[in-house]
Amino acid sequence: MSTLHFVALITGHQDEGYRATFPDLPSCTAEGRDVAELVVNARRAAIDYLQSLADAGEAWPSATAIEQVAVAAGAIAVLVDVAVDDPPIRVNISLGERLVQRLDAAAEARGMTRSGFIAQAVRMSLGEQPRGDNFEGAGRKLQDDFTTLARKINDAIGPNSPFERRMADLDDRVYDGVRRAADSVSAAMARRRDQARAATAGRETADADSAAAPKI
Repeated sequence: MSTLHFVALITGHQDEGYRATFPDLPSCTAEGRDVAELVVNARRAAIDYLQSLADAGEAWPSATAIEQVAVAAGAIAVLVDVAVDDPPIRVNISLGERLVQRLDAAAEARGMTRSGFIAQAVRMSLGEQPRGDNFEGAGRKLQDDFTTLARKINDAIGPNSPFERRMADLDDRVYDGVRRAADSVSAAMARRRDQARAATAGRETADADSAAAPKI
């Protein structure tokens, strides 16, 4: 058993739910109503994806370091750990037809593939604990994942985050723009008042001069 770490890009909102995609696992996606559910579904989706590659006899992709993954605006990159067997190798076994039918039915009832069911049966026969039985450990792991992801989200959009600083800078620029516009309007209105006063004063002076002039 080994653990692989694949980068997941998370998008979404708490009101609409979240979605995860894997740059290293094309077409592998997961969704969740909240972050906790998304983490569980993302891990399950990655395991199923790798198992499908193993069943098809294809090699597993290499995991890209999180520092090397391009993250689009609005997305958050997190590491999803996947507990798997060692990289698969193809083996040929012979079983009776009816046994294979029973095997496939049992695997389908448990949401497993034929290879996965056989692997788990082998582990159990060797005295190893099957996956999914360590609920306490899984619960602790999920809590740790949720705490880490919540911290990443807070770092991305929380107080004093780059996002928050950008918004504060935008607010300052908008305020400065509004203030400059208001100053321009005030100055224009002041000029119009001055011009109106000057025009009125000119008319009054002209009227006064006219009245004072000797009449012929």
